[in-house]
Amino acid sequence: MIWCLPGGARQCLKGLIQSGTARASLSLSILAISGHASATMVAETQHKITIDDVLNTVSLDTAALSPDGRDLAVVIQRPAQAGEVFGRTAYEVDPSRSDVWLISRNGENKQNLTDGKSDAAGFWCAAWSPNGQKLAMLSTKPEGAEPHGGNSVRLYVWERSTGATRRISASPMLTQTRYGSPMDAVDIRGGADRLSYAHSCKAYEENSPFVWLDDHRILAVALPNSVTPALLDQFGRPFTHAALTAEELRGGTRPTASVLESGTDSTNSMTDVGQAVVRLIDIEKGTQQDIAKLPLYPFQGALTLSISPDSKTISVLVPIGAIPPNSAQKQPHFGDEWQVQKKFGIVSLLAAGSLRWVDMPKEAKYPVEMLGWSPDGARLLFRARAQAGDVDTPLFKLDTVNLDVARVGDIMVGTTGVGPGPHDNSAFWVDDQSLLVNGRRSNADLLSWWLVDGTSPAINLTATFKNVPNMFRRAIDGRLFSIADDKIVFLDPKARRLIAEGRYRLPKDAAIAYPYDNERPTRQILITSGAQTGQTYHLVTLDAPRAMSQVKLPPKGEPLDLGSDVLVWSDPTPSGSILREISLSSGEERELFRFNEHLADVRWGRATSIDYVSADGKPLIGEVILPPDYHPGLRYPTLVWVYGGYVSRGIEQSYWLNPYMPGLYNLQLYAAHGYVVLIPSMPMKRDGPKNDSYEDIPKGVLPAIDKLVELGIADGDRLGVFGQSYGGYSVYSLITQTHRFKAAVAMAGVTDLAQAYLQFDPLARGYQGIEHMKSVEPFIMEVGNGMGVPPYEDQALYWRNSPIAYVDRVETPLMLIHGELDMRGAMAQAETFFYGLYRQGKKARLLRYWGESHSLAQSPANIRDIVSQTLRWFDQHLLPASTDDNSKNN
Repeated sequence: MIWCLPGGARQCLKGLIQSGTARASLSLSILAISGHASATMVAETQHKITIDDVLNTVSLDTAALSPDGRDLAVVIQRPAQAGEVFGRTAYEVDPSRSDVWLISRNGENKQNLTDGKSDAAGFWCAAWSPNGQKLAMLSTKPEGAEPHGGNSVRLYVWERSTGATRRISASPMLTQTRYGSPMDAVDIRGGADRLSYAHSCKAYEENSPFVWLDDHRILAVALPNSVTPALLDQFGRPFTHAALTAEELRGGTRPTASVLESGTDSTNSMTDVGQAVVRLIDIEKGTQQDIAKLPLYPFQGALTLSISPDSKTISVLVPIGAIPPNSAQKQPHFGDEWQVQKKFGIVSLLAAGSLRWVDMPKEAKYPVEMLGWSPDGARLLFRARAQAGDVDTPLFKLDTVNLDVARVGDIMVGTTGVGPGPHDNSAFWVDDQSLLVNGRRSNADLLSWWLVDGTSPAINLTATFKNVPNMFRRAIDGRLFSIADDKIVFLDPKARRLIAEGRYRLPKDAAIAYPYDNERPTRQILITSGAQTGQTYHLVTLDAPRAMSQVKLPPKGEPLDLGSDVLVWSDPTPSGSILREISLSSGEERELFRFNEHLADVRWGRATSIDYVSADGKPLIGEVILPPDYHPGLRYPTLVWVYGGYVSRGIEQSYWLNPYMPGLYNLQLYAAHGYVVLIPSMPMKRDGPKNDSYEDIPKGVLPAIDKLVELGIADGDRLGVFGQSYGGYSVYSLITQTHRFKAAVAMAGVTDLAQAYLQFDPLARGYQGIEHMKSVEPFIMEVGNGMGVPPYEDQALYWRNSPIAYVDRVETPLMLIHGELDMRGAMAQAETFFYGLYRQGKKARLLRYWGESHSLAQSPANIRDIVSQTLRWFDQHLLPASTDDNSKNN
């Protein structure tokens, strides 16, 4: 089952890789949470972590080098403190609490350019103009009579010459939501930097609704002035609609029904498709021109704009509605882009109102994605399918003058390359006529790279390679290159083959890591190796003889931007976050900026790991956090944090041991309260046509507990279990199969899989005519959870994997926590399970947080309360009766 983890879309577990590493029974050295040895005495001034420490911890959103490489535009979030505005999205990923800083690489300047705290204004998505004299950004800054915290997202520009930041458009910007399923997704490619994939505010989490065309012109996607951007409206719309309903009920003159239809063409039943405005903004002239108005379907698929090489034309691929389900043909579950009907259009940037829609042939009825302009800008490559259920897609090219569509060759492209973020493109223009395509002729063939020119038979370029490249890049001289069989290979279009470059001794299992962009010409690449541990990069300079150097980052280091000879990266250490740079040629490191310094005063719990064997004989790793004042030889009450599918690969690569985890997910909070925290590995079967997840849940959990008891760490009579999302489902599954636990807390979990599959997303309320189209639960259940089929095709499968079917077996005191606006499982999931316990007179407590989301992180007050309630519940059931609830909370 796929539910998003805290920290944003990049943290969604879509199938965790099981580690086969064999290790000793218990790591003999106790490690600090960062993975470094912790043998020094802690200062008496340090304190155990508190929820205040967690809420005051902020994230670095992005860091972008200026075109001349001298400065960095860095977006940094502010702490979740009083005076800010909350409830717009999960607090830890909310960009409307951010500022843009200018940091000089020479250390002379560290300046907060926006300083939005007094207005509770956010500034983010900072993008340099080509000459580096301006920064465009999004902001919620209120002006005039606008309310504290702002009521919209607008476009601002900072100018180096004046040092001032000013609003350049009063219209709302189309602003994609973060976390979970994105709404109002936008994908703008091209522009001054010729980026071949979506410009982003934060990679994989939010795409940018604007792009620089040159030093003074911006192409932006705006909304009508009466519309609130989804970033601010996603969690507010249900309340707005409820207030309108109450008003209509009082008036008694208008019906309050919302009408939905099934069995019809999707476009006929949608009444609330919005409108997006493509706008050209000239900052120097102070002019704004509306180029085109496009339909805006908010739920699946990205509104995609691709700017031609000469910046005179835009191609648009516009989602207009969900493809109506067809019982005779099942749609493939490869993501949002496959679930929507789209329209293709061409727009001239030289003339307003020039939008022309393309009439698609039957074999291209369902466009999937645009793949790029020919170098001369005369043709546009895209792929499409004839039937909604088709998996492999043919390639087509569009003549952008007469709008003729023609199929290109007989190579079929599979599922690669779909989506607005950085990804591996499936096809490249070699020149104005020829293409390099990753595909196959039939389903029986393996994927290969083919040279296709549309006139002669396609040539399989990788038929003799052991390892087929998964991506290509373009060198500074225009040639396409990749890595295959641990060699750099270049495409020779005249010889019609790939030629290996033997100058470089690449590491085993080498792969290109940076740059992301497939099309932007580059002279340097960073290479990773599957044969090496950690984040080791090899720098290869393509136009220098045998020039290769090595760069290594710590396991938690995150690369942010790559310059000509510098890699900028963030280093989240236990004593604070550091923005660093490293010279690619010399390996010299330098600190640029430091924040989260309050963490230096925290006395962390200590992390270790145990090796154990699952109930079905698999070697597994369990992760453990020991209390800061842990004494060997004493047995401690133990809380088991569960998340089905999580498989530990060691504490250095651990997801859950990260001390920067937000809110209630920071497991250090529970260790600081005096508990040992155990995170067991829980491998799940999801690769069969139908899978029974429920019965697998205990197999990795109970043996981990036994091992911790055997080692003298855990008190086997004082065990608690808790988890969120799929972890909540895991808790429900465990307590219906074992009575080992003295208390349990299930957060945002599903108890009835069939109900979850068929439910509406509560955040779709108020979207007239399309409310039923927002849910992604069918994908989650069939693919993520491995059910394989809908519940009406196998009722028994869904029922036997639903904890509600076994509610009569529960003996463990259970606290259930659920949010009203949970998009992954309606509040009824917890209510029905609670009521089943209530009817039996069994110990249970239900906390329903009104207005809360699946992440349970909309409000700092709710986060504080959930942590407090959870600790109180476990204290009540796991600690001696004489122990004061607050005695450990220091």
